[in-house]
Amino acid sequence: MAFLRRTVLPVALLLSAAVAVPVAAYADTYRSATSTGSGATRAAGAADAEANARAELNRQAAQAGEVCTSVSVSSSLVYTAPDGSAYVYQATASGTCVTQPPQPSYPVPRSATRQAGGSTPSAAVQAGSQAARAAILAAGGSCTGWATTSALVWAAPDSSWYVYDVTVSASCTD
Repeated sequence: MAFLRRTVLPVALLLSAAVAVPVAAYADTYRSATSTGSGATRAAGAADAEANARAELNRQAAQAGEVCTSVSVSSSLVYTAPDGSAYVYQATASGTCVTQPPQPSYPVPRSATRQAGGSTPSAAVQAGSQAARAAILAAGGSCTGWATTSALVWAAPDSSWYVYDVTVSASCTD
């Protein structure tokens, strides 16, 4: 008897330690939902019940901040109207639900216009473009699809100085 206690106790402790493994914070959850539905035909009744069960499963998952994948649905006939005018089905939808991924950030069109001067037209446009880009990037996020337009505002009569309005636009994320 003493031998049995000395052998069983360490084995029991070892098994209990193996069972107490921590679960990941974002573990999948198996969910199921049951609902009923009806229709004028067997197919319509089953389809209505299955759609209702899927909707209920998605509602439960959404409340938990999850989305369900690999959903399976089964249905069974519960009642047939005596005159055959209606078929009532019960359906169960079940599947693995996971925490929703973060929502994608949508592109936001941004533009800025700056006036700048330079000793050549290209120098004036470049200075205005740099200032307008800096203003867009100061709003935050990353941007793509940069486009630049410019309009001459003033030129010195001796062509020693040029002033341009420069507008820069891009598609940015928040």
